[in-house]
Amino acid sequence: MKSTIAVVAAVALLLLGWTTFRHPRPGTASRTDPSPALDAAVAGSLPAPPASAATAAPDLIPLPQPQTTNLMARIIKGDLPDVTLDRLETYLQANHRDAESLLTAYQATGDRALLDEALAKFPGDPRVAYTAWFRAQPDANDPGALKARRQALDVFKQAAPDNALANYLSAANYFKSGQPELALQELQAGAGKAKFDDYTQDAIQSMQEAYQAAGYSEVESKLAATSGALLPHLAELKQAGVSLVDLANSYRQAGDGASAQAALQMGLDLGQRLDDPDSLTLIQTLVGIAIQRKALDAMGAAASDAGTSQAVRNRITALTEQREEIRTMVSGQQLETWLQTAPAGDVSAYLDRHRLFGEQRALRWLVNRNQKQ
Repeated sequence: MKSTIAVVAAVALLLLGWTTFRHPRPGTASRTDPSPALDAAVAGSLPAPPASAATAAPDLIPLPQPQTTNLMARIIKGDLPDVTLDRLETYLQANHRDAESLLTAYQATGDRALLDEALAKFPGDPRVAYTAWFRAQPDANDPGALKARRQALDVFKQAAPDNALANYLSAANYFKSGQPELALQELQAGAGKAKFDDYTQDAIQSMQEAYQAAGYSEVESKLAATSGALLPHLAELKQAGVSLVDLANSYRQAGDGASAQAALQMGLDLGQRLDDPDSLTLIQTLVGIAIQRKALDAMGAAASDAGTSQAVRNRITALTEQREEIRTMVSGQQLETWLQTAPAGDVSAYLDRHRLFGEQRALRWLVNRNQKQ
């Protein structure tokens, strides 16, 4: 069973206390990652458009047309439209089989040859390197794909030297491979970089173009592209936050309180980086809140004076209130029903705002709009 779409996934997160996962078609990855689900602490989803990407070529006309009956409802339930490589040939040709179009076609079809082509033609492209990281294949000598991912991350860091995400993912990999000193160095490097790009905004735009090229309507394509957005990095960053708390506990047990405090502060910094009101998805914000909460819990447990303990409790209270505000805003909108009953133009406008300004701002726009009606 496939999970709910990105625009409503936050509802399940907040009400059920677990991150939802879309079960991918063969050859694809889940919205978050094949790694273990973000734990209950989360409690509590998008390149320049080619001019002819949505135009079907004459040689595609004889192919069966996509079934559109109740398609919007199926997409909302997580049943993404099927796309064949035949239907994407025009899209690939219009984009000259560049890195972006090859990766998009790979995500839509699961055809591994498309990713292999992108790796061969564009090995230094940041998005190709990023995709190679989370699509890394395990083998008998590397069952967790840690070595394969390490190689991809080294390429990613070289391809995107100004993107903090490469460093944060590298840190998570080092934690998993038992090299915490290197992980701390990567976290420090990432904290010093202003840019944080997970390429999701570009990916959603490209997937929309691909779905339209395959014959789906504009609003169907926007909804499916948003639904299928992959967020494999969030589980990794959540685990990095957990690893920092574990490392802090180890330092404290060894009598090194200063290093323990420094590790927890790194966790707070990472959580605050993700807890961005302008982030594309509410899931990212919720993960950021969860990382901060875990670090603050550890700080509170180790607090040596009443003042520090109270300051920690105040910050936890603020995070709890922030999470509750998000929960109230999301659950109150009944998004699933609205997306199925609203005019196509309104749904399209909401999805545009989601992609351009982030899910939180799009929801606030919807709240204000519904209040005026």
